[in-house]
Amino acid sequence: MPRQQGLLRRGSRWYSNFKVPPALRDAFGKEHIRETLGTSDYREAVRKIASERHRWTLIFESARSKLAPSKPHPAPPQPSAAAKSKRLMTAISDREAFEYATRYLVLNEREFRGWMDSEGRLLDEVKQGDILSDIVQDRIALAEGDEFRGEPLDGTFELQSFLETEGIDCPATSPAFQKLRPLVMAAHLEHLGRCQDMLKGIPAKERDNLFRGIHSHSPAMEKPKGKTLAELIHTKELYNVDVERSVKTVSAFKLPARLLLEVLGEDKPIESISREDMGQVFSLMKDVPLNAQQRYPGMTLKQAIEAARLANDQRKPVHNTLAEHYLHISALFKYAVGEGLMSKNPAATPTFQGMFRKEDVEPREQFTIDELNRLFHAPLYTGCVNDGAGYAKPGPERPRRGRFWVPLLALYHGTRCNEACQIYTADVKTADEIVYIAIREEAEDGGPSIKKLKTKQSIRNVPVHPELIRMGFLDFVEARKRDAESPRLFPELTPGHKGYCSDAFSKWFGRFKHRVLGEECEATMHSFRHQFRDATRAARLPDESVGRLAGWEHGWGIAKLQMHQYGRGKDYLRILAEDLAKVQYPGLDLSHLYPASAAMPKRPLHRLREG
Repeated sequence: MPRQQGLLRRGSRWYSNFKVPPALRDAFGKEHIRETLGTSDYREAVRKIASERHRWTLIFESARSKLAPSKPHPAPPQPSAAAKSKRLMTAISDREAFEYATRYLVLNEREFRGWMDSEGRLLDEVKQGDILSDIVQDRIALAEGDEFRGEPLDGTFELQSFLETEGIDCPATSPAFQKLRPLVMAAHLEHLGRCQDMLKGIPAKERDNLFRGIHSHSPAMEKPKGKTLAELIHTKELYNVDVERSVKTVSAFKLPARLLLEVLGEDKPIESISREDMGQVFSLMKDVPLNAQQRYPGMTLKQAIEAARLANDQRKPVHNTLAEHYLHISALFKYAVGEGLMSKNPAATPTFQGMFRKEDVEPREQFTIDELNRLFHAPLYTGCVNDGAGYAKPGPERPRRGRFWVPLLALYHGTRCNEACQIYTADVKTADEIVYIAIREEAEDGGPSIKKLKTKQSIRNVPVHPELIRMGFLDFVEARKRDAESPRLFPELTPGHKGYCSDAFSKWFGRFKHRVLGEECEATMHSFRHQFRDATRAARLPDESVGRLAGWEHGWGIAKLQMHQYGRGKDYLRILAEDLAKVQYPGLDLSHLYPASAAMPKRPLHRLREG
């Protein structure tokens, strides 16, 4: 089979390799585009490179069209005022309601004062007295809640007339109308009182403290507008920062937010978003190609969908990923409803909820005992050879570092990959002769650190498993504590662009696993956490201990959760250590990892220097 244009081989893996046209290199910031094809099979790489070549041809053509000068389009004709439809409003904030009431008072007082200056002052005393009497009677009737033609005088008529002039459709049964009515009525009563003063020829007095300092000469503020979609998304992004949502949660919100803005528009009033609008959003969401932003740079989502179709790119997010996008969108509008910005959540319908209900996933693939034995007998573990590659041929012995310890920490403690990668030396502590790892975000002195945890339940103290002590983990910690350059246990495991030390480590581990076990092994770094859970079941550990050890505490119901908040006296850590020591993997032989003098220390406290 002839060599295909754009194919590049690195080691055993195949990559796409396309030259960026010279005119586009500044825009792309590189001369070549290289991406993995995810295979070491040449025939499969040849099949994939054709669609990749077509995809990048479309991307380059799209980029060229944006760089080419274009004639400005004439501005579209503006619709007449009569043609503009009313804006629907069913929910508003307290601040917006007050702004409407203020605008009502200012505009009405300004109109009456203008009438007084042009006509009212020219009327004789009798006619002025009649008008004054009518205003007094109106004010009394409104204040006492009288009826007119069977309808209560409660401000409804005044509010409906005002909303009509403002071009707003606000149903009388809506939360917005119910919030506005008493405020507009108060503004109308204030207005009638001031009209009395002006007819009497005295300065208009303020009666209601709500409107203190607001008069006809005050600026008539613009019509309060409900939040637009772009404003809501910006507000929610700030809220996510305020409540310290994780970096991954913030990042996962970006595609749903982009989808909403592209389909509905930045200036779309959120109160006007309908179920039909959401149907359009979700219909497009299903067709967005996988990793559209990275694989179709510079394109809108609709353009990326079309480019993927032309390139016969069938890669789409799996159902549960779409369900996550749906949850982010629904949570956005749920937040708006909770803040009084919308009356209802347009995404929370039985149809949409059923469409994006998460599917039960198959249990994650785990390592067999044979695979674990092979993995931990790789050159990395038989003398920790060449820590830089992890799977090189035997050579000079190198020190045990993060790539050696992190998989073992995950296997015997159920730690998440990032939790293990980011440990500080000061996090390995002792209490009552028990050595444990304090999994936390803050540094020893309470200050900030690079550490990030998935949930609040992730904060915990995990005793060190006897197997790791036999392997010399405490000696390693002691040596690291003497390093004044870095407070971290594994300083060579640097954070990625999202701030997680596990990003690069997980990718390295995937390559390491494939080299040692072959590509047919589907287990991953996270499989160790599932392996640990099965080991705790086999050891018959109580749920409370499992939850405390692995950070799954809130998996229980409210009653159990409340029960487990009690206690935790001085023997609590010892009980956890005894339970953890029961976690074993029958058939797994790691004796080759023990130092020559690997007798189990009776008092681990004496082997670890507090630093």
